Amino acid sequence: MRRLEGRVVLVTGAGRGFGKYMTLAFGSKGAKVVATARSTNELKAVKESIEARGGDCAILSTDLTRFEDMTRLRDFVEDRYGRLDTLVNAAADSPWLEFEDMTIEDWDRTNSVNLRAPFILTQLFLPTMKRQGTGSIINISSGSAQIGFIAEMGYCPSKYGLEGMTQCLAMELHQYNIAVNSTGVAAPEGKILKPSKITPSEELEIPQKIRSTYASDDSMIDTFSEAWSFLSLQDAHGVTGQRFALRQLADYLRANGWEAAVTNWKNKLMKAVYVSYDLPEKVRYDTPLKEKLGVLSQKERFFKR
Repeated sequence: MRRLEGRVVLVTGAGRGFGKYMTLAFGSKGAKVVATARSTNELKAVKESIEARGGDCAILSTDLTRFEDMTRLRDFVEDRYGRLDTLVNAAADSPWLEFEDMTIEDWDRTNSVNLRAPFILTQLFLPTMKRQGTGSIINISSGSAQIGFIAEMGYCPSKYGLEGMTQCLAMELHQYNIAVNSTGVAAPEGKILKPSKITPSEELEIPQKIRSTYASDDSMIDTFSEAWSFLSLQDAHGVTGQRFALRQLADYLRANGWEAAVTNWKNKLMKAVYVSYDLPEKVRYDTPLKEKLGVLSQKERFFKR
């Protein structure tokens, strides 16, 4: 079903990774999608894929560390469509470095993309959504907003911050009938997400045994497009201020339907609850991408308990 027919949806980080999957899904549901990322070539491939499926996609290369690029993006959307129904803040960055190896520049870039950009884009598009009298903002979160990880200094704090911003915005923008929710990332059962830093050319160098474990574009659309559409169509009279585990939301909608989901989560916000847990005996954690294979390497660390 083309649930999003005629609606305008902007997705950041749309060239690859989770932003790409969401962009393809919104296009398949009838939305007029604006896809933005830094790589023009990757955006062109996304546009071609959506249009081959009969969808509508406009693209604009944008560096989310640059304020002027984000204002240009706002003007592009306004000039082309005159409205924005859904803003999806999916772009994210992480250098996968441990604290002692991280520079101030690494810290600033990670937080600039992951937290500052969603703040600025929400401010830039708020007048548009206020004028419409409705809107939906979807912030893409992570398990890194729940617990700390090694080699995610910058990334974890930015995702914790994004959750806090989601709750603040849900309360402040309620008066304008704008929903603000967050959702984590997930893959279909039995598959894993391809690391988002892998380029199409690097992917070809990855052994088939590894590539076969990655979720395909079609499997991501089939599994999660209803959940993403549900979030896109919310306003403050429906579901707002919620943090969803994506697979659980998708399963709930399949089992119970949209009306039950709205009834279940309407007029609620989300409070973080901190609980202690045991220091593990060892952890495996991601490190920078291998130069040839294009896959995340890992280290293992042991703790004295």
